[in-house]
Amino acid sequence: MNKKYYFTLKSNRLKKIALLLYTLFFSTAVLSQGNISIGKEHKIFSKALNEERTVWVYLPKDYNNEKFSPAKYPVVYLLDAENSFHSFTGMQQSLERGPYASIPQMIVVGITNTNRTRDLTPTKVGIADSQDKRQDMFQDSGGNTNFIQFLEKELRPYIDSNYSSSGYSILNGHSFGGLTATNILLNHPDLFNAYIIIDPSLWWDNELMSKQAEALQPHKDFKNRTVYMAMANERKASKDGSTSMMKSIRKFDSILDYKKPKNLRLKLQLYENENHGTIPIPAAYDGLRFIFREHLINVKEATQNPSVVEEQFKKLSKDIGFNMFPTENYLSWMANYCIRTNHVDQGITFFKIAAKLYPESNQVKEALARAIHQKEN
Repeated sequence: MNKKYYFTLKSNRLKKIALLLYTLFFSTAVLSQGNISIGKEHKIFSKALNEERTVWVYLPKDYNNEKFSPAKYPVVYLLDAENSFHSFTGMQQSLERGPYASIPQMIVVGITNTNRTRDLTPTKVGIADSQDKRQDMFQDSGGNTNFIQFLEKELRPYIDSNYSSSGYSILNGHSFGGLTATNILLNHPDLFNAYIIIDPSLWWDNELMSKQAEALQPHKDFKNRTVYMAMANERKASKDGSTSMMKSIRKFDSILDYKKPKNLRLKLQLYENENHGTIPIPAAYDGLRFIFREHLINVKEATQNPSVVEEQFKKLSKDIGFNMFPTENYLSWMANYCIRTNHVDQGITFFKIAAKLYPESNQVKEALARAIHQKEN
């Protein structure tokens, strides 16, 4: 080969490769210029708080999917959203995905703070600053009553009127947010169906929440409420124990255990390898799994026997005290999976279940007709 031609050929190839790489890079750069959105911001003026509040709303994958019948979704209300919204919605998306979903698809409403101490503490308490005894900490405390009114009278009605909510709701709170969740559980238990209470500040006001728990009537009926309470490993407590997180949480748990409330599913979990700052993510994950512990379905078993799905959702509904049903999307997936794996009868059964639950769905009717035709031919 002529050496000059060889180098010319090599140079042309390099130019082509360079041009290809440039084109791919430029195309990728163009494609990556769009925004990735995980939620929508809402501004709500609160009369209870006399200020404008910001909430972030995450919608599950199928919420705007017009292929399936409109569904109603549980709602998670997330305190301290500026710290937890991204991680929580990421976990939510992972846990709710596909036929092996551990939890249902849910709407997440993140509530950002304006004056956190004011809103998330139930009483006004002045505590001397450890660095300067002449200064009081938490001078703005004690506005929890107004904040709860905002949740009950303003935010929840706003969400229920603007989004397709099912009526089942969960409150997630950490630290002062956990204190608020505990206050609501004891004094407004009907406001939420389930609570994820993470390392709550139950030391507040000389363990006020424990005193209120002690005042509960024995065997008080909590009407199928579910509570997952997480506790970090407090390796270094204050010398006098007055602000001991672990001590106050254990005391609260022991009081409820003694009172033996009815229809309250409560679990206290110690996280030995987590501290107050690191516990929110693993605790929220485990809390969701605990609340919906009956949601996960054995797909292979259901493929052989579709009634497994109906029975599982009956167990789930009984466990959480709220009627829940498989979505049209899930039932359609199971039906099509059965047909693809030569379980046509089971596929037809899944389509019939879907037709019973979603009678207005033309897609289900058409799919059922096709499946029956396939079997007969």
